[in-house]
Amino acid sequence: MKQGDIFKEIFQLAVRLTGLFFLCIGLKDLVVQTFITLPQLRGASPVNIVAIFLPVGFTLAVAVWLLRGTWLIRMAYPEPHKNIHHTFPPEKPASPEEKTADPKKFSEMETAEQKLAALVGKPNHNPTE
Repeated sequence: MKQGDIFKEIFQLAVRLTGLFFLCIGLKDLVVQTFITLPQLRGASPVNIVAIFLPVGFTLAVAVWLLRGTWLIRMAYPEPHKNIHHTFPPEKPASPEEKTADPKKFSEMETAEQKLAALVGKPNHNPTE
């Protein structure tokens, strides 16, 4: 296991434990709020009922978000993009015949342009599209 993977696992464990803490707090508050305010809810307006249970709902929502934790962990430890890391075949050393076969000497700018053209390639122009 790599060192970065160990830190990622520790962070993931910390996020999930924090989610469990919020879940315990939210469930405790839910039970307390329900049994304390249940007798008082008969004449309460809907705004008061929402105001009573909104903090409990927020705490439980944070708990669920932390228990899943995938978004937070991806933000802290993003996955490397596979299309960025290209693997190129190793270059063969030029044989002496290849070196002497090209009698032209290019300037540095022409050599750089040829290398760039070889990397970029020519676009395919398909008249049917």
